[in-house]
Parts: sequence; C-alpha cells; structure tokens
Amino acid sequence: MSGLTRMVVVACAVAVVAGCTRSDEPSNEVTTATNEVTDHTTHDHASTRRDTTGGSRKVSEMDRSQYVPRPSPSGGLTPAIRDTLRRLKKRHQIHRDEYWVKEGGVLANDHFEVWYPAGRTTVTHAMRVFNVLMPARHELKTYFGTVPEERPVISFPPDLKVYKQTTGREWWYYSEISGDSITFQPIFVMVKRGIDGVAMPHEYFQWAIQKMSRYGAPRWLEEGFASYLSAEGGILEEQMLEFPGVSAEMKPDRIELILGGEESREESRIAYYRSYRMVKQLVETYGDDKLKEAITLLGEGRTLDEAFRGAFGGGYDDVLRVASDYSIVLEKP
Repeated sequence: MSGLTRMVVVACAVAVVAGCTRSDEPSNEVTTATNEVTDHTTHDHASTRRDTTGGSRKVSEMDRSQYVPRPSPSGGLTPAIRDTLRRLKKRHQIHRDEYWVKEGGVLANDHFEVWYPAGRTTVTHAMRVFNVLMPARHELKTYFGTVPEERPVISFPPDLKVYKQTTGREWWYYSEISGDSITFQPIFVMVKRGIDGVAMPHEYFQWAIQKMSRYGAPRWLEEGFASYLSAEGGILEEQMLEFPGVSAEMKPDRIELILGGEESREESRIAYYRSYRMVKQLVETYGDDKLKEAITLLGEGRTLDEAFRGAFGGGYDDVLRVASDYSIVLEKP
C-alpha cells in the first residue's frame, strides 16, 4: 500500500469513528456544551452520591467501577463563559463544586445545595439556580424579617421521564417538595417554557412557608402565598385560558383536596389559580401584614384557628369566607 493510500484509509477511519461518537451522544435540549464543566473537582470514584431522598450516601466499592477519570474539563465552554462562572462562584460564595462523569455535579454555598445531572444540564444551568434563588432568599428575608435556618437540597433530573419516575408527578407540577429536598422538573424544560424565573422562587417560597409555619398552614395558603410572592398571577391566568367554557368555581375544601393529591391538569390548574386568588383577596382586604402574622403565629405553635384569630380578628372559617368572596372574569386578550 502506497503512503498516499495509507493516509486516505486512516483519514476515513477517523471520520467513521468521529461520526459514531456523535451519533451515540444524547440528544441535548440546550445550546451550551453539556458534558463540559470548568473549575470543578472531578472524581474517578465518588466519595458521596446523591440519592432520590435528597440526602447523600457513601458509594460502595462495587459501585466505583463506573466512575472513570475525567479528561481535562477545560474544553467545551468558551473563555468568556468560564470567566463568568468564576465571577458568579465568587459572588454567590460557592464552597462546593464537584462533578462526576456519570452522576453529574453539585454546587453549594451556605444557603443552597444544587445537584444537576450529566449530559443534560450543565454547570451554567446550575449556576442559574443561584442567580434566581439568592435574590428570592433576600426578598423573603426582607418580607418576613427572617428565613428558615435549614439549607434546601435542590436537584434536577435529566429528563421528564426520570422526573416522573422519581417524584410521581406529572409535567405540569414544578417540583416535589419533601422535607428539605426540592426535586424540580428539568431546568432546561423550565427555561424553554419561560417559567424558571417564577417556578423556582415559587417552590422556594412554598418550602419556606412550610418551615416557618411548622407545616401548620393549609395547602391553599402555602400555594397561594408562594404564587403571590413570586408574581405568578399572570402565568396562572394564562393557564386558565386553556380551558374555555370550564367553570372556575371550586369550594375551598375541594381546592385543598386537589392540591394534596394528583389530579388532572385542568383541576390542578384551577385549584392553583383559586389559591392565588384567595390570597390576593386577603391581601386586598386585610393587607399582607396579616398573612405574615398568621404564618408567624403558626410557627409559634398556635392552632390554625388561633393563628387566624390573632392575625385577622376572626376564626379560620370566617377568614375563609372572606378569601372566597371574589368573582373570576377570564377573557382572552
């Protein structure tokens, strides 16, 4: 075989291998390079690994064979993005920044711990969480004068199928909150839908209300107050327009039942919208200080009726009637 022929054969072989590599990669739904991270500690065997309950566990010796040394993590992200990441890590005081080839990565500061999967969500998406939630935490502290001491553990599955398998929730639910763990639907899905800037604060506010009320607030108050704080009203109204001709009337006990279980998308969205309107009605009638006071009293161990009497001057049932006294007019623009 001549030298020229050998060069042609080698070039063809390289092209075939490269083509196979591209076809085997997951189909990404984001435009940034998905398997490349910068300034991370990478592991050939993980010391800890996230589990589906929101904690972490030791990886057994048998598990370690799947962890392989990662090649240089400097590729894939442009110098400008790498520089931005370094700046944001400093701004948000990130003190944990690790990545595993098959497990994905984690970013953490004193206030949030964010886990993101490999292959789909990049470190840039994980950093987006801090860009959204750190201001939300500041807003909550300004609003209530305090924030929960606990640090929520936030995780993102690689796709909606895994999200449903992990949480048992359908795609129209933002997340599943369990204790101090918040499992969101994939962040790139929320970004594409344009709801990440509202959905993440909403779930954080709801988690915080649960903690500050010692889980004493009814679900409609949790959801409605979180929607009010995250300015979700416009989204909820637009979602209601998906069901023309459907009555939006729903009694409070039915709303509470739907919010506590897995219902149809139509009923769920009506219940979320009604919760928001109930809270909005209370704010317009009494002012938001009364709602804050009710949450504080629940956190002090008062019963639901005691907390509402102390904050609103009337029992829970009386306040519920006021919260439900509004009319709904939904018109397409």
